Amino acid sequence: MTVYALTVHGQNIKIDSITGKYKSQGIEILDSLKKDVLYNKSIEWITLNYKSAKDVIQLSDKESYKIIAKGNFKTSLFMKEGWIGHTLILEFKDGKMRYIYTDFNYYSPGTGSLDFESKSLGFKKKLIQETDQNIQTAIQSLKRYILQVPSKSTDW
Repeated sequence: MTVYALTVHGQNIKIDSITGKYKSQGIEILDSLKKDVLYNKSIEWITLNYKSAKDVIQLSDKESYKIIAKGNFKTSLFMKEGWIGHTLILEFKDGKMRYIYTDFNYYSPGTGSLDFESKSLGFKKKLIQETDQNIQTAIQSLKRYILQVPSKSTDW
């Protein structure tokens, strides 16, 4: 069985006209994969890619096929260690996965926490570019994980 993946739209962080918050969203077409598989593989991916899935996953609803996770991307803007916090919402239908990244904030020990919408965030453009790149990398990683073919070896 061959499974094809296609990105339908999304990929840029924009201000949502309803919430006034920065948001990035897209739909990934993952032909012939059932929503159960997409949901379960996404839970596995979160567990493997976030520090503590137990703390990160805020909602895991198999009835509505929805996962909400809160996490962060590590950053070193201007050679200063920090984190870009975010909320990730994943929703599934047969052959499709929708992702939404929102509720972005920047935190560093010297600066504290600032929402992306904050007027005090002077380096916003650079931060948004880095966040967009992190999102692209994360979604590509998630797609690769979902599409990987399980090993046929049963001798482990």
